[in-house]
Amino acid sequence: MQLKELQKIVEKTVDANLVHPFNGGKMKLKIEYHVYKDRKNNKIVAMVFEKDGCLLINLKLTPEHVDEMVQVSGVERGYHMNKKHWITVDVNQTDVTKSELIKMLQESAAIIAG
Repeated sequence: MQLKELQKIVEKTVDANLVHPFNGGKMKLKIEYHVYKDRKNNKIVAMVFEKDGCLLINLKLTPEHVDEMVQVSGVERGYHMNKKHWITVDVNQTDVTKSELIKMLQESAAIIAG
């Protein structure tokens, strides 16, 4: 999967604005973060980024679901996020299916909606 395709999946699945809060100004980051924030409460639903040639997405899940998902190939505790509540999925190197990814996006949106 390519970056644009993953972004389209996120945009079709959740009601969020795409922002780039970590990429502007004098910051010279090696990673460009595509951050999706809920339109109503401005909380992060997902972060899409490429690192070391890998396409990654950070998602917020329940702590129990995080513990379950990190047992799956290609899923780690959240990169630069709270390790109890967030996961990072290596989109092209995981056993997570597209439909599972969409369900996790929906879960992330529901959790941050409160």
